[in-house]
Amino acid sequence: MLDKNIKIQQIGDVFQPNAVPNHTYIDRSFDEYGDTYTEQLQKALMNPGTLIAITGASKSGKTVLCHKAVRNQIIDLSGSQLQSREDFWDQIGEQLEIPEEVQIKTSHTENAIEKTGIAGELKIPFAKFNMSTGNDNSNTKGNEVAQKVLRSQSSMMKHIIAHDMVLVIDDFHYASEEIQLYIARTIKTYLISGLKVIILSLPHRADDAIRLNPDLIGRTSFIEIASWNIDELKAIGQKGFPLLGIEVADNILTRIAIESICSPQLMQDICFNLAYYSQKTNCLTVTEEDVDIALKQTVAKHKQVYSHILKAALEGPAQGKNKRTRYLLKDGSFMDIYMLLLVSISTNPPELSLPVQEIQERFTDLLADDNPKKPRPIDISNTVKNIKNIMKERAKNLDTIDWKTKTMYILDSFLLFYLRCSDDWKK
Repeated sequence: MLDKNIKIQQIGDVFQPNAVPNHTYIDRSFDEYGDTYTEQLQKALMNPGTLIAITGASKSGKTVLCHKAVRNQIIDLSGSQLQSREDFWDQIGEQLEIPEEVQIKTSHTENAIEKTGIAGELKIPFAKFNMSTGNDNSNTKGNEVAQKVLRSQSSMMKHIIAHDMVLVIDDFHYASEEIQLYIARTIKTYLISGLKVIILSLPHRADDAIRLNPDLIGRTSFIEIASWNIDELKAIGQKGFPLLGIEVADNILTRIAIESICSPQLMQDICFNLAYYSQKTNCLTVTEEDVDIALKQTVAKHKQVYSHILKAALEGPAQGKNKRTRYLLKDGSFMDIYMLLLVSISTNPPELSLPVQEIQERFTDLLADDNPKKPRPIDISNTVKNIKNIMKERAKNLDTIDWKTKTMYILDSFLLFYLRCSDDWKK
């Protein structure tokens, strides 16, 4: 039963898939000693000179953890936007609200130079002063000289350190290896002065910074975000729905958690749509049919992202397309290996990693017994690699799938959710 004393909240205040949730944040346990992820990150930040590397699957809550755990001001950078060294410093400057250059007007007196005006507000000290009046960087008018002052990389870092800010680099793996190397070397330079840095990346890219700069060995603290389990995901709904006056049975929360594919962001998204539909229909006791509608609404929200890359993946490479083997299914229909692979991924149970043996077992469940031949491991491997390349061409900054040590990894829980809960891509 719902607690009648609970204050009803707005849906967007309770379930927040695209922001840092306040009412439905789950601070999960980190280890058997009772520490939570929040406490572990705060503990790591207490140790000066330490690079903190947080790894976890896409949309597993790495960014939200930083914004919940870090009490200091965060300087947010995105690896996908770091295409050059200048991008790195420009993003920092923008976060600190510092213009690339300002003009300082000075007036000459007989014995001294007096500053008379600054075009633009300076929030931190600048360097690279050009006090010469005879070059292109200054304009002289009578006794008044206007000189350009450029922001200094060193001054920005010193300001971040002095004000105990935290530099957070999200999606570090998206930056090129050259830029990663430059950032790793820059970080190493300022760590010894007390710079606090957090790098967020995927599990299989956890050691990028160290690999590129071995000097960071011993200076790095790793925090690996474990996959969310069903009970942890259900806790989001258990916290949120009572605040909205909506009653949701435990078995329905379990179903939503399963379809969330280990992603708290996806759980928030589905819960948001379910709560909206419940309030719209004035039905405050959720049914299975309500969940079906909420899942379809959530799928529709992401159709534009995934429909075109899946269509391209199903086409496969043009070379050899007409010679592609079509396999007979138990229901009498035929599929080529590209459709067969994606359909098998979408079947129960949802898994973000599938060894080749398990993929073959899923094929067996779909294929008719009298097929003259069945896909071999090499066929599966080549198909996964082709799909990976096609998806990367269509969506360069989207983590989709990977193939490593005879295992297929689905890097994006939203991709698997779309495969499972939408039929559009099969048409």
